[in-house]
Amino acid sequence: MDINVPYMPSVKNLNSILSKIQKAAVPERFTHEFLKDLGFKSSNDQAISKILKYLGFLSPSGEPQTAYKEFVDETKSKKILAERIKIAFDDLYNSNKDAHTKSGDELKGWFKTKTGKSDSVAVKMATTFKTLASFGDFSELTDTSASRRTKTLEQSATPPSISIEEKKDSAKSRRSDFGLVYRFEIHLPDTQNIETHRAIFKALKEELLS
Repeated sequence: MDINVPYMPSVKNLNSILSKIQKAAVPERFTHEFLKDLGFKSSNDQAISKILKYLGFLSPSGEPQTAYKEFVDETKSKKILAERIKIAFDDLYNSNKDAHTKSGDELKGWFKTKTGKSDSVAVKMATTFKTLASFGDFSELTDTSASRRTKTLEQSATPPSISIEEKKDSAKSRRSDFGLVYRFEIHLPDTQNIETHRAIFKALKEELLS
């Protein structure tokens, strides 16, 4: 969890902004001008951009991401928001799986301890979190579904380990043109006999190339 938690100076328009986002077309970039077009011209409302980036709805430069495009589908928007909240505030949810039900004072204390910010800033963080959470639907959200995207990214970034005992057909399938990268882990016996090591590597080569 990034401890630079964004917050709204005033949350009175937060839910209205989220509702308007759902009804508007997805912009190429989420800008202050776009926010004004939605009817929110106050400087207090501009903090929504940082919050949407923190939740993973927007890229650092403001382009709508997959989560944003899913959020505008009102049939699943509340669940998507809840999912992104649990991912963005993972440390908070590790401390309490029902963190969205915590009181404002409890959240203020947690944010103050976590971020080291003043009471007034911690209050705004807690209030922003509570208001966001009130717009989400956590009723059917499990820990598994909340971490689905994170796990997918981790799996795509980490090449799988391949053991020497794999079948020949698996070895053949690796010789594809998909450009995948694999990591081989070979546990060599504790011996100083170089011929033993050579025999192992020769057998591995024959197994993979046959």
